[in-house]
Amino acid sequence: MALALLHLDSALGSGRVVDARLLDNVRTLLNEALHSIRYVLDDWCDSEAAEPMPLAASLMDLGRRLASLTGLALCLECDDRVADPPASVTAVVLHAAQELLLNTCKHAPGANAKMVLVMEADGFELKVCDDGPGFDPVDMYRRHSIIGGLGLGTMPERLARVGGTFSVYSRPGEGVRACIRWSNNVLGHFGQARGSARVRARVAAP
Repeated sequence: MALALLHLDSALGSGRVVDARLLDNVRTLLNEALHSIRYVLDDWCDSEAAEPMPLAASLMDLGRRLASLTGLALCLECDDRVADPPASVTAVVLHAAQELLLNTCKHAPGANAKMVLVMEADGFELKVCDDGPGFDPVDMYRRHSIIGGLGLGTMPERLARVGGTFSVYSRPGEGVRACIRWSNNVLGHFGQARGSARVRARVAAP
C-alpha cells in the first residue's frame, strides 16, 4: 500500500494527467497488498506459527522486494553472523529500514542506495544511505514536533523504546546516511529503558 501511495504522490506532484497505465499499476499494488493482508490473517488462524527468518535474511528479502517493485538501485550487504534480537526489536528495525528506503524512492528518485548490516561485539549496526539531494534533518524534526506524523520523525522514539538508537546525517546536496544500533546489553535494563527511554538522534552532518 505504501508503494501505491508513492506512485500516486509522484503522479500528483508532477502536475501531469494520470494515465491509465499508472492507475493500473496502482491497482495491481493495492491488490497485492490486499492479498498479503488476507494471507497474514489466514496464517494467524493456523495452529503452527511460521518460522521467522533471521534479521539478516529478513533485511535482504525486504531490500530485494522493494528494489524489484520500485526500480531502486540498491546495494545490499547483510552479515548473517548477526545474532537475532528479540522479535519486537526485529519488527521495529524492519519497519525503519522500509521507511528509509521508501523515502529514498519518494524524495531521491534515480539515486543509488545502500543498506549494510554488520555485527558488533554486543549487537549490530544497520546503515541505510543514498546519494540523493539530501535534506535538513533539523528542520524535519522541528516540523515533526509541531505537526507529528508516522514517518522518519518517529524513528528515534521507536528505536529508543526497544533499546536502540537512531542517527541521521544529511545536508542539502549531500545525500542521506542513517544508522541504527542495537546492543543486547540493554536486555538487563529493558524494563527501565521502556519507561524512561531517551530519544537520541544525531541530526547534524559530522
